[in-house]
Amino acid sequence: MGGAANMTLETRAAFRLGLLGLALLMTCVRPLRAQDDLPEGKGRETLENTCTECHGLDKALSQLRTERQWRAIALQMRSKGATMNDEELKTLVAYLSQNFGSIEEDEAKSGARKVDVNRASVEEIESVLHLRPADAAAIVRHREAKGRFRSWRDVAKVDGVDKSRIEAVKDRIVF
Repeated sequence: MGGAANMTLETRAAFRLGLLGLALLMTCVRPLRAQDDLPEGKGRETLENTCTECHGLDKALSQLRTERQWRAIALQMRSKGATMNDEELKTLVAYLSQNFGSIEEDEAKSGARKVDVNRASVEEIESVLHLRPADAAAIVRHREAKGRFRSWRDVAKVDGVDKSRIEAVKDRIVF
């Protein structure tokens, strides 16, 4: 199709309905109940303003994606009428990748770096496991208050940390 201007109202409605159906089929990783749940950072405002033009944040953020996937989605949404310039798109993709990104498949298959969650800093846990800063900080706080972790399941039980996210990176956690 040649862009939003060439789409009929019925085509737009069908496209949006298809996206909604796809979102409903996806596994919810961490649905957001309110915009207040969003991590701070450059790109948050673009997400709040642009991505809510046609759908809710719970739909947009229902699945972790790679940077490449976030970029493809942002470009697709812009081609369908989402209002953001190139710089906003770049900032949005960086924000989404940092806060709602998944590990690149190639990185996971290549035996990527591992992290000792009993010794690593917040920054190292965040970087190696691709966690949000708040999640990495919660892991370190828990470790300091309650002692060493013995398994990835112990890490997944930390308050405020998404269990499915930890399970997805369990092979990269050492003790």
